[in-house]
Amino acid sequence: MMLSLAGKRLEAVDLEYTLVLRLSGVYVVAVSSPLTVEHDSRRIRLDPESGDPESFGPVHQLVGRTVEAAIVDRTGALDVTFDTGARLRVEPDPHYEAWNVSGPDGALVVSMPGGELAVWTASPRSHGLTPTMGMQRYGTGAR
Repeated sequence: MMLSLAGKRLEAVDLEYTLVLRLSGVYVVAVSSPLTVEHDSRRIRLDPESGDPESFGPVHQLVGRTVEAAIVDRTGALDVTFDTGARLRVEPDPHYEAWNVSGPDGALVVSMPGGELAVWTASPRSHGLTPTMGMQRYGTGAR
Protein backbone atom coordinates (compact mmCIF):
# COMPACT_ATOMS: atom_id res chain seq x y z
CA MET A 1 0.00 0.00 0.00
CA MET A 2 1.39 3.36 -1.01
CA LEU A 3 0.74 6.19 1.45
CA SER A 4 0.29 9.72 0.08
CA LEU A 5 3.31 11.23 1.82
CA ALA A 6 5.54 11.81 -1.22
CA GLY A 7 6.47 15.48 -1.46
CA LYS A 8 5.76 16.17 2.21
CA ARG A 9 8.55 17.90 4.15
CA LEU A 10 9.70 16.68 7.56
CA GLU A 11 9.10 19.73 9.75
CA ALA A 12 9.83 18.40 13.25
CA VAL A 13 10.83 15.31 15.21
CA ASP A 14 9.60 14.63 18.75
CA LEU A 15 10.71 11.79 21.00
CA GLU A 16 9.07 10.69 24.23
CA TYR A 17 8.61 6.90 24.25
CA THR A 18 7.26 7.32 20.71
CA LEU A 19 9.09 8.81 17.73
CA VAL A 20 6.84 11.42 16.12
CA LEU A 21 7.63 12.75 12.64
CA ARG A 22 5.63 15.90 11.86
CA LEU A 23 5.27 16.43 8.12
CA SER A 24 3.93 19.32 6.09
CA GLY A 25 0.23 19.23 5.32
CA VAL A 26 -0.70 18.13 8.86
CA TYR A 27 0.58 14.56 8.39
CA VAL A 28 2.10 12.73 11.35
CA VAL A 29 4.03 9.45 11.47
CA ALA A 30 4.18 7.97 15.00
CA VAL A 31 6.54 5.06 15.67
CA SER A 32 6.23 3.10 18.93
CA SER A 33 8.40 0.10 18.05
CA PRO A 34 12.08 -0.24 17.14
CA LEU A 35 13.03 1.08 13.71
CA THR A 36 15.97 0.94 11.36
CA VAL A 37 17.53 4.01 9.76
CA GLU A 38 19.63 3.43 6.64
CA HIS A 39 21.77 6.13 5.06
CA ASP A 40 25.21 6.34 3.47
CA SER A 41 25.74 2.57 3.73
CA ARG A 42 25.07 2.69 7.47
CA ARG A 43 22.26 0.87 9.23
CA ILE A 44 21.26 1.98 12.72
CA ARG A 45 18.63 0.31 14.89
CA LEU A 46 16.78 2.66 17.24
CA ASP A 47 14.18 2.12 19.93
CA PRO A 48 11.86 5.03 20.81
CA GLU A 49 11.32 3.57 24.28
CA SER A 50 15.03 3.96 25.08
CA GLY A 51 14.44 7.69 25.50
CA ASP A 52 18.03 8.48 24.46
CA PRO A 53 17.68 11.57 22.23
CA GLU A 54 21.37 11.45 21.26
CA SER A 55 20.94 8.15 19.43
CA PHE A 56 18.21 9.70 17.26
CA GLY A 57 20.61 12.20 15.66
CA PRO A 58 20.28 10.52 12.22
CA VAL A 59 16.51 11.08 12.36
CA HIS A 60 16.84 14.70 13.52
CA GLN A 61 19.19 15.33 10.57
CA LEU A 62 16.26 14.63 8.23
CA VAL A 63 14.31 17.70 9.40
CA GLY A 64 13.79 19.91 6.35
CA ARG A 65 14.09 16.98 3.94
CA THR A 66 11.32 15.71 1.67
CA VAL A 67 9.66 12.30 1.66
CA GLU A 68 10.08 10.54 -1.70
CA ALA A 69 7.94 7.51 -0.88
CA ALA A 70 6.08 5.87 1.99
CA ILE A 71 5.13 2.25 1.41
CA VAL A 72 3.58 -0.44 3.59
CA ASP A 73 4.62 -3.90 2.43
CA ARG A 74 2.58 -7.09 2.69
CA THR A 75 3.98 -7.88 6.16
CA GLY A 76 2.78 -4.54 7.55
CA ALA A 77 6.25 -2.97 7.64
CA LEU A 78 6.46 0.76 6.91
CA ASP A 79 9.25 2.14 4.69
CA VAL A 80 9.71 5.91 4.42
CA THR A 81 12.36 7.10 1.94
CA PHE A 82 13.67 10.67 1.88
CA ASP A 83 15.22 12.77 -0.88
CA THR A 84 18.67 12.22 0.68
CA GLY A 85 18.37 8.48 0.11
CA ALA A 86 17.84 7.88 3.83
CA ARG A 87 15.25 5.25 4.68
CA LEU A 88 13.30 4.55 7.86
CA ARG A 89 11.83 1.08 8.28
CA VAL A 90 9.47 -0.07 11.02
CA GLU A 91 8.63 -3.76 11.22
CA PRO A 92 5.26 -4.84 12.63
CA ASP A 93 5.17 -5.85 16.28
CA PRO A 94 3.53 -9.15 17.27
CA HIS A 95 1.94 -7.63 20.41
CA TYR A 96 1.61 -3.86 19.93
CA GLU A 97 0.72 -1.20 17.38
CA ALA A 98 4.12 -0.56 15.81
CA TRP A 99 3.33 2.64 13.91
CA ASN A 100 0.56 4.85 12.63
CA VAL A 101 0.20 7.58 10.05
CA SER A 102 -2.43 10.27 10.42
CA GLY A 103 -3.47 12.95 7.98
CA PRO A 104 -5.99 15.72 7.55
CA ASP A 105 -9.70 15.23 8.09
CA GLY A 106 -9.36 12.08 10.17
CA ALA A 107 -7.31 9.88 7.84
CA LEU A 108 -5.46 7.22 9.85
CA VAL A 109 -3.52 4.04 9.06
CA VAL A 110 -2.50 1.88 12.04
CA SER A 111 -0.20 -1.14 12.06
CA MET A 112 -2.10 -3.44 14.40
CA PRO A 113 -0.38 -6.21 16.41
CA GLY A 114 0.98 -8.76 13.94
CA GLY A 115 1.05 -6.29 11.03
CA GLU A 116 -2.60 -6.21 10.03
CA LEU A 117 -3.61 -2.68 8.98
CA ALA A 118 -6.59 -0.71 10.20
CA VAL A 119 -7.44 2.21 7.92
CA TRP A 120 -9.78 5.12 8.51
CA THR A 121 -9.97 7.34 5.45
CA ALA A 122 -10.38 11.06 5.24
CA SER A 123 -13.57 12.74 4.22
CA PRO A 124 -14.27 12.55 0.45
CA ARG A 125 -13.28 16.22 0.00
CA SER A 126 -9.76 15.81 1.30
CA HIS A 127 -6.59 14.38 -0.17
CA GLY A 128 -6.30 11.63 2.43
CA LEU A 129 -3.98 8.70 2.82
CA THR A 130 -5.87 6.04 0.87
CA PRO A 131 -8.56 5.79 -1.80
CA THR A 132 -10.91 3.68 0.36
CA MET A 133 -13.91 4.91 2.30
CA GLY A 134 -14.60 4.21 5.97
CA MET A 135 -12.67 1.93 8.28
CA GLN A 136 -11.03 -1.03 6.57
CA ARG A 137 -8.91 -3.87 7.92
CA TYR A 138 -6.24 -5.26 5.65
CA GLY A 139 -4.66 -8.64 6.27
CA THR A 140 -0.97 -8.81 5.59
CA GLY A 141 -0.92 -12.27 4.09
CA ALA A 142 1.91 -13.10 6.49
CA ARG A 143 0.80 -15.88 8.80
